[in-house]
Amino acid sequence: MTESALWLARARATGPLLVDPEVPTPDGMRRLPEPGTEQAWLVPATPDEVTPSVVTELGLGLIGVEQPNETNRVLLCCLRCCWSDADKPWPGVAASMDDILDVAAQLAPGRSAESTRMLTVGALRRLATHRWILLDEAKSVVRLGPAVALWPDSDLGTLRDLCRDMPGPRE
Repeated sequence: MTESALWLARARATGPLLVDPEVPTPDGMRRLPEPGTEQAWLVPATPDEVTPSVVTELGLGLIGVEQPNETNRVLLCCLRCCWSDADKPWPGVAASMDDILDVAAQLAPGRSAESTRMLTVGALRRLATHRWILLDEAKSVVRLGPAVALWPDSDLGTLRDLCRDMPGPRE
């Protein structure tokens, strides 16, 4: 098995991989610099014209999670709070967990604050596991993860429209 195939297998099993600067970029992968460090994320490179069925077949799509509706809703909350560049979501900006919780609460107004917190934090942890977001619970900060860089440009317009229509964090 080639070195590139091993890197792709690792990324398929665990999601994007954070590597030191001396690690070369294997064939079939993209290198995304981690802001504020010399490290970078290795993510599988897929052409924009690849269909969702091919991505799923390769094991590169969203990984099945518990409570997928809630997890998707919280991912949208993260996008709403962290997406700063209209052309591309990665790397985005950091947002507080309180901002994410506030947007999530506005999307489910009948839910208690305790229930919103429990469901949102659970979804944030699931998203962090697969590198859709980078979560620092000690600092209560969320940032978009390198997996969002895999979205094809053709999907970004729809995501941008969804985020634009969502409420933002309240002052």
